[in-house]
Amino acid sequence: MTGGDLAAVVVTVCVLVALAALVAVLAQAFALIREFRRKLEDFDARVEPALRQLAETAEMAQVEIGRLRDLMNLAQKVAGLAESAGAATARVAAAPVDKVRSALSALRGSQSGDNTSGAAKRDAPTGRGSAARSETSGDRRETER
Repeated sequence: MTGGDLAAVVVTVCVLVALAALVAVLAQAFALIREFRRKLEDFDARVEPALRQLAETAEMAQVEIGRLRDLMNLAQKVAGLAESAGAATARVAAAPVDKVRSALSALRGSQSGDNTSGAAKRDAPTGRGSAARSETSGDRRETER
């Protein structure tokens, strides 16, 4: 055998070994891909019901958010109506209240003029009351004698 023949045999053996290694690696890769597919199908089977439930819950939440938005709009309208009704009531009630206040102040003014003279009369000592007391005291003295 010549050097060229020996080189051809060595290269052929190396190629066959490399080919065998490549086949082994590809077999491993295909096995991994199959296992990955099984795991993915298992994961999908477990997650799919949860995703459906999550989608239903999200849809229900959207409906509730819409209802809440409608309620808030209604509450704002009611608040606006209540505010305008309160303002209208205040305008309507202001005139009679002002008239009642002025009438009360007028009554108080006329009573305070009478009350000061009446209070002065009540608080001032009267000669009649003192005389009546002294007469009563004098009568007692006379009866005691």
